[in-house]
Amino acid sequence: MKFYQSTFLATLVCLGLTVSAFGLPDEAASLAVLKKADASLEEKAMACANLAVVGDADAVPALAELLTDEELHDYARDALERIEDPAAGKALLAALKTLKGSLRVGVIISLGDRGEKAAVPALQKIATGKNKVAADAALSSLGSIATDSAVETILAVLKEGDAETRLAAAHAALVAAERIAADGRSPAAIRKAIAAADVPAHVAKSASP
Repeated sequence: MKFYQSTFLATLVCLGLTVSAFGLPDEAASLAVLKKADASLEEKAMACANLAVVGDADAVPALAELLTDEELHDYARDALERIEDPAAGKALLAALKTLKGSLRVGVIISLGDRGEKAAVPALQKIATGKNKVAADAALSSLGSIATDSAVETILAVLKEGDAETRLAAAHAALVAAERIAADGRSPAAIRKAIAAADVPAHVAKSASP
């Protein structure tokens, strides 16, 4: 995080944006930039990056509005990923109901990167849906979240999905196994399921401890 902060601090000075006395971007100034009708795309993108460092619940509504913006979506989404307040996760989850295409897929990925457990039911539905791109992203995010319920869905797809979807599920299961092991739980059942799955041999072999 220190490297992330220092990199953006240098850029802030170049852009002339407000910096707090602690050497970090100023949240209020960054939010003001997002509300300025004449602010440039670069200025708004940097404001989002600043809020990824110092933003809290107060920054969430402004960032959530930008999730529908083709040019600023990724910047806003990255900020919401990094803001620890639960409001950020709720905003991303709410966006699943309205966004389409690549914007929706981006939010699916961000929910996994946040480890947003509240998103598991929605991600489970997407993971077993007909949109392959969204389903693969949802499987990946379920692997990152790695709750028991998330793993159950991944293993079901690993067993019953088509060849392409099984492969995505296998990769998600490998990630889940690593997360579970890091938490001090046994990933043996997951590894066994991957090894027995109808996936390419090198993928099945990678499940070995």
